[in-house]
Amino acid sequence: MPFEFFTERVDESGAVRGQVCLATGEGNQPSIAYATDSGAVMLAERVDNEWLLSKVPGDLATRDTYRVALALDGGSEPHIAYVSAASDHLIYGVRRASWQLEEVPTEAGLFPGAVRFPALKLYPGFFEVPEQGGEAFKWAPHLCYQAGLSLWHASKQRRRADPASGPVWKKNVVKVDESDGTEKGWFATLEFDPEDNLWIAAFDELPGGNRRRLRLSTIKRDFEDGPDEMETREAVGGDILGEFPAVAHSITGEGIVTYYERNERAIKVFMFGNGPGLPAVGTVASDVDGVDVWPSPGISHHNGFCVAYGSGGTLRFATRVGSNGVAIQDVADGGKWASLDFDIDGNAHIAHVADGRLMYAFASRSEG
Repeated sequence: MPFEFFTERVDESGAVRGQVCLATGEGNQPSIAYATDSGAVMLAERVDNEWLLSKVPGDLATRDTYRVALALDGGSEPHIAYVSAASDHLIYGVRRASWQLEEVPTEAGLFPGAVRFPALKLYPGFFEVPEQGGEAFKWAPHLCYQAGLSLWHASKQRRRADPASGPVWKKNVVKVDESDGTEKGWFATLEFDPEDNLWIAAFDELPGGNRRRLRLSTIKRDFEDGPDEMETREAVGGDILGEFPAVAHSITGEGIVTYYERNERAIKVFMFGNGPGLPAVGTVASDVDGVDVWPSPGISHHNGFCVAYGSGGTLRFATRVGSNGVAIQDVADGGKWASLDFDIDGNAHIAHVADGRLMYAFASRSEG
């Protein structure tokens, strides 16, 4: 059965530029980061059935095709990352009693440099042992981005040998996929799997332009202060023109990367993991109508993978049906910068933009 969505307006100013990112936290309450047409970074939080809007202090964000990344820690405090319009440097911030913002030392952890395509996730620490000080390592920020035509990963962490020490960037900034005549790290995005491993999906740009490959990198978490084990492989090759990948994982280990394939005007999905017939590439939707098409995936408790995306001025929601089928439903007018998240109970939350307004859609868990 289809999800039954209700929708509401969050920011009716008409000045919402986009760059939208939604996350759910304690009590399944959603928060949304976004940018205005002036580049101001905004945060919308749902409290007592009302939306509270606030401006994040600090630099303006670049008006480009990068999300203002948002993640919520175990206390539902917001963490953000974005590119400064003034310097092209990567800005990371967390709100405690007040906002604490800093430039990330993206050049090997020593000094900040120009970046593109930033993304942010917080380390969930599913396998951390509290009796061994594991709580000190949870919710550390992890970012990926392109710098110097290569793909990088940066994290702000404590040392395992000294958990009481403060978290630092130094020695926690590494090159994941180095440029070798091709540009690496286009549209970089990341996600943790249920075993605390980090997955980064990005495209490389082949010589001649308009030719890209989807590459998938794995960073296995190290618990002994040693170097992380990294592996990068080509997921989808050939002469594709892929954009805006996003990663989602199921609790059983299977994962997907969704992306927009401009040549085919299609939302595509790369499926990987231990299941039968994997890895495989499939089509979620074809003949997609739009310019900046951001497919946003999620894996629900009962419905397998789902994807929110905009097409033809409409927010659409695709749900996997059976082993190969996909059911697509129209949700609301708009659909730009769609951002989907499933909360801990399996309810679907989507943020998107319609005519300069920030919109929100919600559906309770479907048992169909």
